[in-house]
Amino acid sequence: MDLDKPFEWAPYPMLILDSELTILACNRAYEDAVCIDRQSMVGRPVFDVFKDSDPTRMQQLLASFAHVLKSGMPHHIHHLEYDIAGHAKHQARHWSIKNIPLANDEGAIVGILNCPTDITELERLRQIHRVRGATRIATAAEQDERLRAADLTSMLHSEMNRLHQLFQQAPGFICVLRGPSHIFELANDAYYQLVGHREIVGKGLSQVLPEVIAQGFLEILDRVYSTSTPFVGRALPILLQRVPEGDLEQRYIDLIYQPMLDDEENVTGIFVQGNDVTEAFILAQEVAHQAAHDFLTGLPNRREFARRMQELSWPGPHAVLYLDIDHFKLINDRCGHAAGDSLLLQVADLLRSHCVSSGDILARLGGDEFAIVRQNCSPGAATEFGNRLRVAIKELRLVWEGKHYGVTLSVGIASFGGATGLSFETALSLADAASFIAKEAGRNRVQVSLPSDEDIRRQQTDLDSITRLTEAMLQDRVVLHVQRIVDLHDDSGLDRSIFEVLARIRDPMGGILGPAGFIPAAERFGLIEDLDRHIITKVFSYIQAQPPSAALRRTYFINISGITLSASGFPCFIREALLAHPLVCAAGICFEITETAALSHIERTVDAMLSLTSLGFKFALDDFGSGMASFGYLNKLPVQYIKIDGEFIRTVFDQRVSFIIVEAITKVAHAMNMKVIAESVERPEMISHLKALGVDFGQGFALHRPENM
Repeated sequence: MDLDKPFEWAPYPMLILDSELTILACNRAYEDAVCIDRQSMVGRPVFDVFKDSDPTRMQQLLASFAHVLKSGMPHHIHHLEYDIAGHAKHQARHWSIKNIPLANDEGAIVGILNCPTDITELERLRQIHRVRGATRIATAAEQDERLRAADLTSMLHSEMNRLHQLFQQAPGFICVLRGPSHIFELANDAYYQLVGHREIVGKGLSQVLPEVIAQGFLEILDRVYSTSTPFVGRALPILLQRVPEGDLEQRYIDLIYQPMLDDEENVTGIFVQGNDVTEAFILAQEVAHQAAHDFLTGLPNRREFARRMQELSWPGPHAVLYLDIDHFKLINDRCGHAAGDSLLLQVADLLRSHCVSSGDILARLGGDEFAIVRQNCSPGAATEFGNRLRVAIKELRLVWEGKHYGVTLSVGIASFGGATGLSFETALSLADAASFIAKEAGRNRVQVSLPSDEDIRRQQTDLDSITRLTEAMLQDRVVLHVQRIVDLHDDSGLDRSIFEVLARIRDPMGGILGPAGFIPAAERFGLIEDLDRHIITKVFSYIQAQPPSAALRRTYFINISGITLSASGFPCFIREALLAHPLVCAAGICFEITETAALSHIERTVDAMLSLTSLGFKFALDDFGSGMASFGYLNKLPVQYIKIDGEFIRTVFDQRVSFIIVEAITKVAHAMNMKVIAESVERPEMISHLKALGVDFGQGFALHRPENM
């Protein structure tokens, strides 16, 4: 906001001094008040401009300036007789002066705003009334003076009424407490609304608000009064009896207690101001809870799970159980996501019922994977617990459309803390690998990760995972599908032809393995970069084989991992691939990277993205919002598209927080000139609602089912 014009044209005289009392600026009203042009004042010490033969008056001004610079608090000289040489009216001048501190961004006092008011006329009227107070005879001149005094009094009353209205109508609550007993002197409408419209003026705080005493507010007021130190509180919880004889109601307030000082720097009262932020605080808590918890089950998510591990107070050892639901994908694919969600809710409830110990921490890590930490638990006890969970899950039945479905559980266990010397992150990785071995060994079993079987476990995992992926790439059994990304606002009927490339693996028997069956393994064992390059090469080769006109009409979104993107040789690989496939237009390729991957290697990721965008490539941030901690990073990432995580889209019209988050992401993205893509659009009725929210593109079964590339 430009403050120069309001300062210049303000009707009140204002002068700006630096800490050395040199004049820096003044406004027009100040020039008129002192009858001196600013060119004669700016850049000169204030007492060189305003000289006075009376040292007492100069000392009074100097003392006021010194107080402001030292204390950082305003100071008011109510009456000062100070002549100004050359003033148009050749008579003594009387002033009321307010000196206000000016601070820089770091809070240091760097100058003074000097605001004088010429009260000569009022002082003259006071003298007249003092001299003539004993007589009742009014001359024509006296009547004139009285009329003028009445006019001034009327103006003062009018101004006081206006200020009173502003005070009463202020959006934040305000009150003034006088004396050590904190007697209410003033309170505005917002304060009455906060405390429940009690009769408070003229009464002490402890008398009219007794419920706040035990909550510590009276103690804080006493401390501010005795020390003259302000108090600032944010979202303070307070219980108030807002209805007579009613229950205490929880509110949250932003609050400032500011001591009021007299001319001798003694505290005379406390100025209270603040805002009732209850609704905003509760909404923020809901958003924070949603960001830390899984939308479907309400369990802590992976990030919150890791955070809680940092708060463990017992030394350990502790046990972490990695739980992977067997055959979940079959039910999800055969019956749909609604059935899959119903099954996950049943599994979550069953796991909760078994986590009866106060030291049990249960979380959903994503998809069909859960984890439990049992504190101070031996491997043997953890194994027994894991088997109880396994048996209970096996007995679980999902009834869907008249049919019964069952699943089993593969459990991996690892210990951390105490004598193990292992961190939680390492143990979670080992438990994850152990659950993978349990699956490979036949599912429905518990696998414990112990130091003694490390070599066997590594051999099994390496053979099962690396062999499968390597052979699939060597034998060209990585197959590509595409799913259309639809412009929700394009009613022209033109085919913009934007597709996401989806990778699958065909096994030797002709079966198709989805990405969940090989992407985690590729990331875990260092094959993801080779796999990403293999997929990019296949996409480029496919485009090269198309007619030139077709190659130019389509845009392909290609998923790459953060590991691949941040690798030093990746930009060079892309440049060589472009040279080998001249029909590939960089502008027709958009690389997708997940939010978590982008933020985990932020500096290297940004460097690689900038290198590729300089060639014409685009970027999309996938699964955005799953962490809700990345808004601050958006301006650092050169992305053109934001793909909102499917969990938010599926619940956007069922859960208020989902709606708010989708709307917020869309607005922020548009403010940064980014397009928004909604994933998991699985129902046709969602389309019109997403359009109304401003979402640009949609992707999901309701719009297009994947097809062969």
